[in-house]
Amino acid sequence: MVKVHLDFETRSKISVVDVGPWRYSMDPSTTVLCLCYRVIDEKTKETIKEDIITKEDFENQFDYNVMTEYVGPCKIPILSISSLINFAKDPEVRFEAHNAMFEYCMWNNVLARSFGFPELKDFNRWECTASKAATHALPRALGNCAIALHLSVNKDETGKRVMMKLSRPKKPSKKDPTIWYNDVEDFKTLYDYCVQDVVVESAIDEALPPLNPIEREIWKLDQTINSRGIRIDTAALDIAIDFAQRFKDELNNELCNITGGLVNKASEVKKLTAYLQDFVDKKELPNINAAVVKEYLKKCTDSKIRRILEIRQQAGKSSTSKLETIKTCMCEDEKVRDILVYHGASTGRWAGAGIQVQNFPRGSKEYDVDTVIETLKTNNYEAFKLIYPNVVDAISAALRGLLIADEGNDLIAADFSAIEARVLFWVAQCKAGLNAFVNGEDIYCLMASEIYKRKISKKDKDERQLGKTCVLGCGYQMGAARFKEHVKLLTGMEISEAMAKLTVDTYRSTYPEVVAFWYSQERAAIKAVRESGRLITEGLIKWKVQGHFLYCRLPSGRCIAYCDPIIKPIETKWGEIKEQLTFMAVNSLTKKWERQHTYGGMIAENIVQGTARDLMAYGMLNLEKKGYKSAMTVHDEVVANVLKGTGSVQEFETILATTPEWADGCPVKAEGWRGNRYRK
Repeated sequence: MVKVHLDFETRSKISVVDVGPWRYSMDPSTTVLCLCYRVIDEKTKETIKEDIITKEDFENQFDYNVMTEYVGPCKIPILSISSLINFAKDPEVRFEAHNAMFEYCMWNNVLARSFGFPELKDFNRWECTASKAATHALPRALGNCAIALHLSVNKDETGKRVMMKLSRPKKPSKKDPTIWYNDVEDFKTLYDYCVQDVVVESAIDEALPPLNPIEREIWKLDQTINSRGIRIDTAALDIAIDFAQRFKDELNNELCNITGGLVNKASEVKKLTAYLQDFVDKKELPNINAAVVKEYLKKCTDSKIRRILEIRQQAGKSSTSKLETIKTCMCEDEKVRDILVYHGASTGRWAGAGIQVQNFPRGSKEYDVDTVIETLKTNNYEAFKLIYPNVVDAISAALRGLLIADEGNDLIAADFSAIEARVLFWVAQCKAGLNAFVNGEDIYCLMASEIYKRKISKKDKDERQLGKTCVLGCGYQMGAARFKEHVKLLTGMEISEAMAKLTVDTYRSTYPEVVAFWYSQERAAIKAVRESGRLITEGLIKWKVQGHFLYCRLPSGRCIAYCDPIIKPIETKWGEIKEQLTFMAVNSLTKKWERQHTYGGMIAENIVQGTARDLMAYGMLNLEKKGYKSAMTVHDEVVANVLKGTGSVQEFETILATTPEWADGCPVKAEGWRGNRYRK
């Protein structure tokens, strides 16, 4: 097989980071500065051809005034362009890039549309080195990935600075009214930089194994979903933006009046904090973060301070900023795309991008989404405010409803029910937990009954809630102190340290197989590192060190990777020195590539989340085959478009919850809905 490694350098008035590759590539201001490619024979690993197509090459080869239809070369033929076009026409040739969706969009939305290049819309013909890196828990950024892999080649950081300079507009001046830098020497540096990126990309491809066949199908589905996008109710969006701004303006005017002009906006954090410290003890209100304000308002008796903090809560609501993000990311066809990140977590789960649907606020019983949006669309601000005095709260609660079905379609969605608890009991072979799910019992009531030593039913809401939080939270070795905080964060309930300890101890005594699973998997991982190259089997999980990685083979056959594993003595939270598995990974807080350590509960969490992801991906592939076209996935939920009058929620649930052979006995359940608007 012949493979073409690609890298575009481009410029635009908009930022690809802000809007995503699809919207970026469709913007009229987006142009190609250069395109480097390297053609490799995959059998011999020899380079067949390597070349760069410069900005000048494009200008000499094509007539920029002919934008609607390719009419052939207009000036001196450029052999590098002709060769690349020939490779594109050959269906046996694959194209690869780092973060391939960007190259896919630039090729199809710029080269094909504007310059007549043959389309490359079949994802069978594309591969992505960033996705391969992600499956090994490596940094997605090209240079950082090369460093993590200890490659002999790396990204040209000097060239990167020049690229950033050339790709963004500058401020025009009297001497130079243009908005672009066009220094000839800078472009020479840019071309060298582009060539080096392809060299590094090729080295990463060589260093990492390809995706296995099933995982490649999942990657292709991910790319398909991202290119489909999901439709936006633009009429409601525009009115929501207007109403939210008007309401915030009113709140800020009120704040200005209350503070005597000392604070003009709720977003002026320093000024507002300084003002409040004249009235409130800093120990009582150390800052004005949302969680702190919410807690302080429970005991605030000063009506003036209370109102100021309420204004801060309402005017500072970050969820309404998503309205502008949706508007910015939306394409001409009223869809947002590129909202999923394949293998965004080391376990394989998807992450969000762009409008970040995963972070949308949950719906509220106080606000019916359909009613809020229909009231919005009357475009009567005063009437809306009369019905919903807290305008931004209502809009925030209805945010999900702005995502709608395609014309002539419905949305059908289904969410896995307590999927992590189910999978944990299955991989740990915990009979009590499995039987409860298989028999359709309320496992939260069962757990609460064990904690309180009396029969708990759904009528006992607080007790059941504690049972639920226990089942969903204690499966990964959480201690009593953390569980106490966890309960308060998720439910708002205050429990004593004694109750927290009782709950944790009850979970562990009720499900001893889970506890055994934590320790057995930790021992197996450590043993695999010490006996590098030997396959260690522990229950349904297998461990082995190969090359730079410790691989954890899940029941599905897919592996979770831990880079550069080392066993080190680590001081635990309770002061004990214990040998633990350490590995290199991207720190979720610092975003730096650094050594981290793990323990049995966290290893169990990785195994469970990875397995749950594989079950969902299997269901998504089957849904696709049955004509349910996925529009997005949000945590453990799949959302698809289906023609009105076709399909059913029941069928959708059944397909999603059908388990593959490798998950025999895992009691998966999905619950769904159908409608025009997305909801939760």
